[in-house]
Amino acid sequence: MLMRNKVVVVSGIGPGLGIKLAVEAAREGAHAVVVAARTAAKLDEAEQRIRELGVDCQVLKVTADITDRQQCKHLVEQAIERFDRIDALVNSAFVHGKFPEPIEEADLEGWRSVFDTNVFGTMNLTLEVVPHMKKRGSGAIVMINTQAVRKPFPGESGYAASKGALAVAVKYLARELGAHGIRANSIHMGWMWGAPVQEHVRQAAAAYDVPQEQIIAPIAANIALGHIPTDDDCAKAALFLVSDYAKVITGATLDANGGDFMP
Repeated sequence: MLMRNKVVVVSGIGPGLGIKLAVEAAREGAHAVVVAARTAAKLDEAEQRIRELGVDCQVLKVTADITDRQQCKHLVEQAIERFDRIDALVNSAFVHGKFPEPIEEADLEGWRSVFDTNVFGTMNLTLEVVPHMKKRGSGAIVMINTQAVRKPFPGESGYAASKGALAVAVKYLARELGAHGIRANSIHMGWMWGAPVQEHVRQAAAAYDVPQEQIIAPIAANIALGHIPTDDDCAKAALFLVSDYAKVITGATLDANGGDFMP
């Protein structure tokens, strides 16, 4: 089991990938999952989904806004107080910003808000976790990133630029923290069949007055596996990077997109 006996912190619990990361960590044998989000109701849903698995996994729910360093500190302190360690950090919290938005029409104040969560917020939480991992001489961090960094997608420039900055930060974390037994990696998701993409397909089908299958087909046609990957399977790929199976992988970029993008 990928997460056997590990204490895993997952930020950005929401209706898409975030909740799947928490649920799959529990399914894969985590001793405890610490779930964080701005909205308490999302944390309650995550706990319920984990309880429905019938697994022996403790759940700590912490309402936190990662753009506030003190809230990140409080989150980490609660995790350490209860479990005495953090083995893995999965940074999933994000703000997408305005979409679509051509770069020549970019609202740079809007970009600041996106960067505040996606870069500075993520680093707030990461830098609060790192000292505790250093004390133990081990730990793994994964940043949930986007295919839009690797393959530009029209209208996503601000979001992609913020995630591009985060991808660079990961390499510096990997280089500087490797001597302390801490690994850091990025995983770049493409299309994921889950709540956000399902809603996009629904809206597009309604806008063009066509069946949903007509929206899905051209997307799937560009994916080597021939279908849009589920967010459950993408969550498992992310958890692999913080598992012991990836203990010699750090500073790496993994594309989890079914073969939509191949560098």
